[in-house]
Amino acid sequence: MSPDNIMTLNEFDGLALLKQWGIPVINSMMADNASEAVQAAPKIGFPVALKVCSDAVPHKTEQGGVMLNVEDTASIRRAAKEMDDKFKAVPHALLVQKMASPGMELILGARRDPVFGPIVLVGIGGIFTEVFRDTAIDIAPVDNKAALTMLRRLRGSVLFDGYRSQRAVDFLAIAEAVSSLSQLISRRSDVIEIDVNPFIAYPEGGMAVDALVRLGERSERISRRKNDPARLTPFFRPSSLALIGASRTPGKGGNIILRNLLKAGFKGTIHPINPTGKEILGLPAYAGVRDVPSPVDLAMMVIPKGAVSEAMDDCAARGIVNVILSTGGYSDMGEAGAQEQKILMDRTRKAGIRVMGPNSIGTLNPAAGLATSIVGLEPIKAGGVSIVGQSGVFSSGWGRWIADAKPFGLAKVACIGNKGDINESDLLEYLADDPETTVIGMYLEGVIDGRRFIRAAGAAGRKKPVVVMKAGRTEAGAAAVVSHTGSLAGSDEVFNAVCRKTGLVRVHDSENFFDTLSAFEKLPLPRGNRMGVISISGMGCVAATDAAEEYGIALPLLRTGTLKKLGEVMPPWAPVRNPVDTWSAIEQNGSKKTMSHIARCLMEQKDIDALLMIFVLMPESIFDIAEAFADIIESHPGKPVLISYYGGTAREAAHIHEGFSALGVPSYPTPERALYAFSRMMAYAGFRGVIRK
Repeated sequence: MSPDNIMTLNEFDGLALLKQWGIPVINSMMADNASEAVQAAPKIGFPVALKVCSDAVPHKTEQGGVMLNVEDTASIRRAAKEMDDKFKAVPHALLVQKMASPGMELILGARRDPVFGPIVLVGIGGIFTEVFRDTAIDIAPVDNKAALTMLRRLRGSVLFDGYRSQRAVDFLAIAEAVSSLSQLISRRSDVIEIDVNPFIAYPEGGMAVDALVRLGERSERISRRKNDPARLTPFFRPSSLALIGASRTPGKGGNIILRNLLKAGFKGTIHPINPTGKEILGLPAYAGVRDVPSPVDLAMMVIPKGAVSEAMDDCAARGIVNVILSTGGYSDMGEAGAQEQKILMDRTRKAGIRVMGPNSIGTLNPAAGLATSIVGLEPIKAGGVSIVGQSGVFSSGWGRWIADAKPFGLAKVACIGNKGDINESDLLEYLADDPETTVIGMYLEGVIDGRRFIRAAGAAGRKKPVVVMKAGRTEAGAAAVVSHTGSLAGSDEVFNAVCRKTGLVRVHDSENFFDTLSAFEKLPLPRGNRMGVISISGMGCVAATDAAEEYGIALPLLRTGTLKKLGEVMPPWAPVRNPVDTWSAIEQNGSKKTMSHIARCLMEQKDIDALLMIFVLMPESIFDIAEAFADIIESHPGKPVLISYYGGTAREAAHIHEGFSALGVPSYPTPERALYAFSRMMAYAGFRGVIRK
């Protein structure tokens, strides 16, 4: 929307709008001139504030357009004349307001985010509003309960309860104002932004003292076609696949994809498409898709951009309605490319073709032997993790790493490229009901149709964990905005609000992303945040204690019964606490007996919800992992077990990873990484209501 279509309400009309929506406001009267201001002041009751109202004076305080604590009729007469004289060069009116009693100042705000729609904000106000930036944001609308939760997220929320000689403020009155503001921005589609600064809270009630309201054109809700998630099944489990651009030349994409499909053991029929129509890698090839004699579920195009349009026409004529388009040079190359992409997608949509891409290297599904990557891949273990990525790295470099390191098993991978048609919401809706997928991972650089994404993420999050790594977390280069609300509610904070509302589990780097996916795939959700820790090293005990404190993980005291059983392996002189330093016991009993016995003792303590074991890798730590721990883990199916280790050789690390992976236990190179992954599980368990109080 252009600035020409935006109107800013004057303060009086802005406050009137808030009052219509049930938000208490300061008593005010508008005066067209000094004489009317003099008449209005006694009706409101002294002392009053006098303010200029003019579109030409956007920053009235800085420009001398505010006079406070006007005490009597003579004072209001002088103040009104002075104000009229000061601003005689611009059209203006005068606002007479009751002086607000001192109280706790807050800022309330709401705005229409360009991606996710209406949001609401509350923060600690006063002169330090933008210094401390202590705000909480949520997706609108929110009810009173959600608004109370927002208030408690503020670092300064302790101020609400009273401090020194100050009485506690009316917590519910603030929450009701936040909720009402969220309803206003949600239901009035012409409202772009509301900035209430300050909202003053008192022991009984509160009121808005100043309001900036910006209006635009009333937007109509766009009716979108309902997408059928089942339409995406052929992208992951096609019975037949036509590779348009198949090649005999090693190293070319059309050759690598064929080799990947054959190596993965693709369970359907492959139709290489090459103008020569000759056999490729032992498979009969066809000059065009029109020549394929049997139905085709999925086509993948690995061809130059100039050939794409004709190939799409051929697919439409052949009745192929699912296409992976690897060709780039569209929206990934700027405005001109974006326009070409739009024209192409409009054509495919009219033809009933669903497209993954452009600029996509497609999908993986180990269970179906499907691997359309243009990078050579080894077979990948099937499992429960599905990944949606706006980067081909998940089907190339990371795909090779997953095949080799086996941090988890893969259900499906979709590299969605430019998202000309199929986007993150389509795939969330599909994977939410996919029985092979137990946890979803997403790498996003942006979101198309934010409100649909919120619905899709919320529906998926109620069924299975969705772990999200989103790029573009900083506000560098963002355009300046006119209000406190705009400056305090950056796009990353809004995305965090989306995550809280929908249960998305957000992480900030690839290491955390894969660590967290591994934990979710292998482990049951924790029933609490209380963890027992075993470490062969004192360093591990300290590191785990620090990380537990940072991530909100409790380390319960060991019970008398637990201490007694631990005494069977621990020397009498050794101090025993949680975390348990096992070195003295290992010297006497060896690693296998010591670690197994202590693990059993901690798992049997009822107020321990999970276990972390920290190893130092050395030849002495190589023992039969299943023999030592299998029955302990099986006896406590509801208690997650995580492993971390320090040092060691590649062989020793592989022994730990492979041995514990066979028991459904993830392993991490440091305690901090293990505990971070567990903290993400805790957050999701809290969202699902699994955590015991």
